[in-house]
Amino acid sequence: MTEDTEYKKLPVDERCVHKLWKARVDGYEEAAKIFREIDDEKSPEWMKFLGLIKKMVVDSNVVAQEKGLEAALIFVENCSQAGKTVGDVMAGIVQKCIAAPKAKTKDLAVQVTLMYIEIEKHEAVVEELVKGMEHKNPKIVAACVAATTLALRDFGNKVVSVKPLIKKLAPLMSDRDKTVRDEGKQLAVEIYRWIGAAMKPQITTLPQVTLKELEDEFDKLKGEKAEPSRYLKSQQEKQQQISAAAAEQEEAGDDEDGEGEECIDPMDLIDPVDILSKMPKDFYEKLEEKKWTLRKESLEALEKLLTENPKLESGEYGVLVNTLKKVITKDSNVVLVAMAGKSLAMLANGLGKRFGTYAMACVPSLLEKFKEKKANVVAALRESMDAIYPSTNLEAMQECIVESLGNKNPSVKSETAFFLARAFARTQPTAINKKLLKLLVTTLIKTLNEPDPTVRDASAEALGTLLKLMGEKSVGPFLVEVDALKMAKIKECQEKAEIKVKVVGVKKERPATAPASKTSVAAASSAGNVASGASSRSGSTEPKPVSRPATAGNKKPVTKRAVGGGGAGGGAPLAKSASSAKVLTTEREMSLEEVQAKAEELLPADVLAGLIDSNWKNRLAACENVLQIIGDFDAKQSGVSQVLVRTISARKPGLKEMNFQVLKHKLDIIRIVAETYPLTTITIDLVVNEVTEKLADIKNGSTAADVLTAFAEATKLEHIVGRVLTFAFEQKSP
Repeated sequence: MTEDTEYKKLPVDERCVHKLWKARVDGYEEAAKIFREIDDEKSPEWMKFLGLIKKMVVDSNVVAQEKGLEAALIFVENCSQAGKTVGDVMAGIVQKCIAAPKAKTKDLAVQVTLMYIEIEKHEAVVEELVKGMEHKNPKIVAACVAATTLALRDFGNKVVSVKPLIKKLAPLMSDRDKTVRDEGKQLAVEIYRWIGAAMKPQITTLPQVTLKELEDEFDKLKGEKAEPSRYLKSQQEKQQQISAAAAEQEEAGDDEDGEGEECIDPMDLIDPVDILSKMPKDFYEKLEEKKWTLRKESLEALEKLLTENPKLESGEYGVLVNTLKKVITKDSNVVLVAMAGKSLAMLANGLGKRFGTYAMACVPSLLEKFKEKKANVVAALRESMDAIYPSTNLEAMQECIVESLGNKNPSVKSETAFFLARAFARTQPTAINKKLLKLLVTTLIKTLNEPDPTVRDASAEALGTLLKLMGEKSVGPFLVEVDALKMAKIKECQEKAEIKVKVVGVKKERPATAPASKTSVAAASSAGNVASGASSRSGSTEPKPVSRPATAGNKKPVTKRAVGGGGAGGGAPLAKSASSAKVLTTEREMSLEEVQAKAEELLPADVLAGLIDSNWKNRLAACENVLQIIGDFDAKQSGVSQVLVRTISARKPGLKEMNFQVLKHKLDIIRIVAETYPLTTITIDLVVNEVTEKLADIKNGSTAADVLTAFAEATKLEHIVGRVLTFAFEQKSP
């Protein structure tokens, strides 16, 4: 009996690895007690047990294993270093716990799994669960699928990636074991709940009976919006702030629309494939053959490759693009022209924004080819133009569009106008500046008066779509000379037009004269309060202390914004300009390291690399990509303006760019940032001298002037004028 309790004299860590199961139970219980008492997540006490957790969860004794899982759960929840154990512990849970006979053991195993996800080890957890889905034991497979479904339901698809899970649906739902098939079905339904129709193209290989069952389940979810019920630890404090802000916004009666439901691109769920290495070796030789059937065989092989592999890896596609363009423009066989057009469209879709390098080499030829009247050719050309457009923008295409609208052939004119209508429906208003807007509208007004009715209808459709996108205030002034009959047609097209992008509105600051709460008004009675009020604005990037979100967050006092511009000073009120009445946001200047880190969060890695590429074409493509996504960021995100402006201006060559096209895009990006997001004088002062210097640029002087105007509208006119004049008078150049 004495021998049985002798282990109690041993240290806890030694008891946890004792040969007697009772000693291990005692050790695990004592360890759990210690874990509860440690109040510092970084305490060195945790390190004594770091290597023991994996042994606790795979204990050969079921009683000891249960106690080990309890201790492991407390450890993972409270130790800052717990993430280091995820690989070994999750492997053990999958092998020994998740399908255990005892219900409590299984429940604890799932709790530990979810806790690892909460401490931001979701990728490692999903990896181990997916490995478990390939186990020989169907009970383990079913349990891993069930745990994955629960994790997705709790945390959502932004945390639990559905991409590796979708690939598992087919084998799971065709498994011999009924439980595995049922769990696979539940996982499929849960994935659909989060990403909707985007998953359907990925499950087309399933048997028709299974697809019918899934469709019935999907129908039950229509109209249901999925929301996570659990958050990562790093998100928990932010979530509390969002909830508090939402409540405050509701109390203030702010009717600003909330964020819409995020759309999942089906292409994000597909792995890219290198088709260049899979193309027939005689592909190019066959396309030069005189016999059209041989040329057709070559195009059929390419079409098959592109159909089977809709997402493409990056590569050198220049030769292939030029070859397809040659077929489209030179081949006398309309069947082959249509096939080449379709292949070019699939190529553009497969590369996405990366096709931008080749876009402008194709667009003029495609528009010119619209003179062909065969329906299959026209359909393929439309498909190609629509597929290419997301990789470029209207500003880059403006010259060839205007040229095509002035073409002698009515078919070229009408199809170009129809393309514009489709393009407008997929474009952010911020991507169309005043100069471009005027050019497009005035050109379309000319074609609106063409004798050909199709050209007139196409022009009216393009103008109507543009009117719906940009609004009467922007487009109306250019339409004053359009007669009533044609204007009625434009208005009719405006009503029918469907804008297919979520338009990101320009965020404007509340005027200084806007009504405020009593507290704010009282605080604004002195002009000296402006500075303190401004410092509490959302534009500030001052770091805030982050408390550990393991416990309920303390309530923080809400700082009310002071309203500036009150009648603190003497003098006539009319003498004050509107800009001087503004209350400016403020922020601190971020370090280069902070800007770099935040830029990596906002922009794709290939775009950041492209901005500093030695090849100007790659820099141009990167800038075009930024222009495509510039309106998609959260305006309330701290420091977004400073990060975007400094990423464009400070990354070499920055605004010292020698290529005029790239420089124009960079200036346009800065202008759009100023028009779309809250901007401070701190950020402006970092670039205003360089922008001012570009006023002397023959090709980009007007663009630089637009940037300075946007700066003045975003902050104060007198501040910008002062900086510009100070810099100008210091220069030797007249």
